[in-house]
Amino acid sequence: MSVDFARPVGTPLGNQPAQVASPAKETGGGFGQLMDGLLKDVSAQQLQADSAVRGLAAGRTDSLHNVMLSLAQADLSFRLVLEIRNRLTDAYQEIMRMQV
Repeated sequence: MSVDFARPVGTPLGNQPAQVASPAKETGGGFGQLMDGLLKDVSAQQLQADSAVRGLAAGRTDSLHNVMLSLAQADLSFRLVLEIRNRLTDAYQEIMRMQV
């Protein structure tokens, strides 16, 4: 095995040209946009559950099962957002406690 001392550091071995990695284009949004979409979905589910309860109370629907499913889905979505908020708050507080 021979060592090529004339080759600059960082150039690839062999005859192939170096492949420069281009930065990935951001097609999706950041964390803020993800959270914004999640909050909009949760809000829509809460409104749908509220509408289902009002419909049941007004007698427009007799499907208690669908109303309860709608309420359970809205509750689960809200609990998810609440847990994400709690975890983010805990992480922020932990970072603030770090010594610099």
